[in-house]
Amino acid sequence: MSRRLIVTTLTLLLLGACSSPPPPPPPPPRVLDPDAACLKELRDLRVSFEPQAPFGTPGSCSIANPVKVTGDSQTSWNHPGVMSCAMARTLEHFEQQVVQPAALKAFGKKVARLHHMGAYNCRSRRTEPVTAEAGGYSRGGRLSEHGKGQAIDVGAFELADGTMISVKKDWAGAGKKSEFLQAVARASCEHFNVVLTPNHNKLHADHLHLDIGPHKLCGM
Repeated sequence: MSRRLIVTTLTLLLLGACSSPPPPPPPPPRVLDPDAACLKELRDLRVSFEPQAPFGTPGSCSIANPVKVTGDSQTSWNHPGVMSCAMARTLEHFEQQVVQPAALKAFGKKVARLHHMGAYNCRSRRTEPVTAEAGGYSRGGRLSEHGKGQAIDVGAFELADGTMISVKKDWAGAGKKSEFLQAVARASCEHFNVVLTPNHNKLHADHLHLDIGPHKLCGM
């Protein structure tokens, strides 16, 4: 081995010994737990809500990550509704992707106010009316998705100019209001697991039932 090669080799070895060690790998990204991540997403979506304390026990009326919603990013609500964070998030996406585009297409105006008939409600499922005269209903044995904060009943949409579009009054027949309601209901089946409309049964003659429970049914 030549002297020049020996000197070059020793120089490289010394430089290697003096060089800094490689930097440590970066820490893994911080992952929010699902509940915190959902609440953050609601804030990012500009939903108007207040987190609530979890309540209930498995198998009974309960919500693990409840929120009280007073409006979403583009509409106010006729009164607050308590529901799961996941339900509030689904509603917001539904409003942005379905309701507002349908309103602009049909009326040239956005929906400004959502009129709902209830979200969380600790009860079992309703079945067909007991008697037509009484107008009552029987209770099923299974817990309603309302009792889990995973459902809402929507009765009407109010446009920015005050025009009301009511499920009870405007679902049937022809015209822009009926077309809007039925278009919204059809598209809602892509966002919610269960959608019940006046076409499903008489119990839903005045509202759209939307839920994210484990069952699948598009009641159009």
